This record gives sequence, C-alpha cells and structure tokens, in this order.
Amino acid sequence: MKNCYRNYRRKGNTVFFLVLGGIFIALGVLSFFFADGVVLQAVCIAVGAALAVFPMFVIHATYRVQGEFLCVRVFFPKKIPLSSVGAIVINIYDDYRRWKGFTREYFQGSSGASYAVPSVTFLKECDGAELDLCDTRTYTRITYRKQFLFDAALDFDFLKALKEAGYAGKVYVSELICSQYGEAIESIFGKNAPNVTVYDRIPEKAKGILGKR
Repeated sequence: MKNCYRNYRRKGNTVFFLVLGGIFIALGVLSFFFADGVVLQAVCIAVGAALAVFPMFVIHATYRVQGEFLCVRVFFPKKIPLSSVGAIVINIYDDYRRWKGFTREYFQGSSGASYAVPSVTFLKECDGAELDLCDTRTYTRITYRKQFLFDAALDFDFLKALKEAGYAGKVYVSELICSQYGEAIESIFGKNAPNVTVYDRIPEKAKGILGKR
C-alpha cells in the first residue's frame, strides 16, 4: 500500500516555513557582521533551523495500511491496530490557513465543478448521536476528542486497502460527501452496506421527536 499524505496543502506550507526559517538564519548570519551579541546570533540560527526542519514532519505526515495495522508517520512511526478502530467518519477536509482561520478545502474538477476535499477521521468508537455537529474533520475531532485516533485527507486508494485489510467497523459519511463521492464509496464497501451510514445536520433527538409525530 502506498503512503498517503495526511495534509492537503503541502507545497504552500513547505515554502512558507522554508522562507521563514531562511529569514531567521540570514538574520543570524548578518548579526555576525553587524552585532556583537553571540546569544542573539545563536538564537536566530537555531530558530531558523527549527522553523525550516520540524514543521516538515507535520506537513508531510503520511498514513497507510500495512497488514492489520494503520501505520502513521508524523515525527515518529506509529502503528494502530485496525481492531482498535471502531469507526471512521468521512466528511469535509478543513485546515488552518494563516489569517483566515479554519477553512474548508475545495478543488475544481475537469468539468469545472467544485468538489469538497474529503477527510477521514479514525475513532475508537462512535455512537453517532452527535454526528450532526461533524460536518468537517476539525469539528469531528473536537466532538469525539476522547475517542480520537487520527485524521487525514482521504485517499480513496487507502479506503480500498482498508476494506481489503478486513476493516469491518462503522463507516459514517456526511451527506455532502456522499452526494459527491457516493459512487466511489459504494464501489468499495458495496451497495447498501450495513456498516455504512450517511448522516446529515439534523440532531438525533430532533429526528426522534419528528418520528413520533
């Protein structure tokens, strides 16, 4: 199974931190000629090197299926047994963008139509009672923080490999993602798969009340 990238926007973030790190390193080098503070020089170079190197581990974090494990690499490789993943939630990928806060990511298809970038969140378990709050991966992480394992931009090759590895846990798909990628998800898990549930923004309690009327 190929390595899949956790983050969607990697190029822009890589350039940003390399440039920012380079600025601090340049300031440190220049301070050798125009300042006497050895501590300032060392701090600028150290900060610049840290900004240029350490964010790359997060920006280029990967995940994949290997046997019966979900293999995650951020700073250090980590293996999560698939048996410990009780549910996955597939919804809109969002990420923090400088000066804009958390924003949903979209891309334009060859037809010119706009599509949401899908995300996948791995949870120890999920009762589905609060999924109406989970239209994005960030809200899913916050809502199910005690059950959270990992999240990433979804690669459908990974989803296929996950199914082939024997994953039989719950699969929750947001209504919007299902409307755009329903055929791909159905081709992987099968039509009307019992473990696949499409959810919307209506709270479970409200559905219960409406159902009694």
